[in-house]
This record gives sequence, structure tokens and C-alpha cells, in this order.
Amino acid sequence: MEKLTRTMVKFELINKLLKRKSKVIPKPPEVYAVGTGTYVGEMLVYCKKDLDNYYFLSIPKNVNRIIPIEKFDFAIEHKIAEFANKLPKPVYKICYKQYEYNEKNMISGKNKTK
Repeated sequence: MEKLTRTMVKFELINKLLKRKSKVIPKPPEVYAVGTGTYVGEMLVYCKKDLDNYYFLSIPKNVNRIIPIEKFDFAIEHKIAEFANKLPKPVYKICYKQYEYNEKNMISGKNKTK
């Protein structure tokens, strides 16, 4: 049963990816700069994703951000957020550990976007 559930989740993820308008799919160790809106001035370090959301560590606030995939796509398309750079591996590892620490200790800012 569990194997069937995993297969269904993978199929659902593939289906969502095929229907996406944006071709930008964040990958570790990418960083996105936010130029306007709620998170203006923040650098978002990509950490992980699930079916509906991307998970980032926000720098310099050091809080976790959960951003729905549709909102991220909109932000990229409308130049609200833009790819900034790739972090060196040692720096990314530190950022990811901070993200995990925040997640474990439930440390977040105004976490989920509306």
C-alpha cells in the first residue's frame, strides 16, 4: 500500500510540473533575491520542496519561509524575485543546517504566504 501511495505522489508531482507555466525550478544551492513585496530585501536560500510548496531559508533574518509553487512562479515571471547566485557548498551546508535547526525548533517568521 505504501509503495502505491508513493507512486501516486510521484505521478501527481510529475503532473504538476508538466502543467507549470514557469520553467524556473529552484535547486540547491541556489539563492533568489526579492526586490519587492512582502519579503523585499531578503535572499531566499532554496532548501527543499513538496507537492505544493518550496521551502527557503531567508537571509539575513534567518527564518524559514514556505512559499507555494504558484506564488514562486508568479514572483519569477513578474521579476519580484530573481535568481541571484549559487552558494559555495560549505556555505550552503551551513544555511541548510540553520534551516533544519529552525524547522526542528519551529522557528519561523511570518512563515506561509497567503
